[in-house]
Amino acid sequence: MSRVRWPESLSGWAPVSLSVMMQADLQDLQEPHSPIPAFPPPASIPALLGVLYVLEGSSLGARFLARQVSALGYTQDFGARHLAIQTASPDNWQHFLRLLESASEWDADVAADAAHSLFRYAIDAVRHTDRLTETSHG
Repeated sequence: MSRVRWPESLSGWAPVSLSVMMQADLQDLQEPHSPIPAFPPPASIPALLGVLYVLEGSSLGARFLARQVSALGYTQDFGARHLAIQTASPDNWQHFLRLLESASEWDADVAADAAHSLFRYAIDAVRHTDRLTETSHG
């Protein structure tokens, strides 16, 4: 499948990449890391916008999680690097929303379908990780 071109309406903006930090956090916690299948690239700009909405919107929940895990001793240097990176630019969400409003290729149904697909993917990834944790600790 070919990748969709980056929309002109998002020029000058990019989502935060968390994968390297997440892997470091897993290593800190001595949790197994087993690759999961890659999320398929969005097939259209509206689908890409739906996926980005979910990914960037997750930074709102990450702020709450970062406060909770800091009470457990997880920090930007140990176990919660990905949350620190994800919450480091609180204006990124509002910036994305402003750019989304100017997107010329918008289809709410396609964006919602892509967002739902990403949520299903995330749930499956958590279930996969839970099974690995149960197997390695059980």
